[in-house]
Amino acid sequence: VGRYVVISSGSTTRPNSLGFKFTEMAVAGIMTQKRIGEVGVRDAYSSNKSSSSSYTIMRPGGLDEPKQNIIQGPSALEISQGDVLSGFVSRADVAEVAVELAMSSLPNVKNTAIELYYQNKVVPVDRGFKKYLQDSDVERLHANSYEGLFQGVKANYDYLADA
Repeated sequence: VGRYVVISSGSTTRPNSLGFKFTEMAVAGIMTQKRIGEVGVRDAYSSNKSSSSSYTIMRPGGLDEPKQNIIQGPSALEISQGDVLSGFVSRADVAEVAVELAMSSLPNVKNTAIELYYQNKVVPVDRGFKKYLQDSDVERLHANSYEGLFQGVKANYDYLADA
């Protein structure tokens, strides 16, 4: 597949977080399976260095349904990396961002992972991550267009290992 966008979940790399534990119990091991899938995609694409194929793993926050299943668009969204921040977002915005990522020609959105949620609904993935709400180690990306929103994404990034 030339361009592959995986829709996973926030906190898949944080097995000690409440979000991971709750979802893992509620849906019989799904968070572990999502992480195995993320690693499998990353490994499959990294083993084929000569290929022009690429992936992006999108980790949306909790789905804000059914009350807000509308597209609010890039100006309402926030992207971060590191799997330390999350929040809520609609399925409609997740779908639109997935298409925009698949169509993007920006090199920095290739072979990487991002977290997606609404700016006004951001929360730390774990209580110990509150510092990342203000910490400059984790960029919180905002823009009025998808291209602008994707500009600050770091390529070849999975999660903040020392968090």
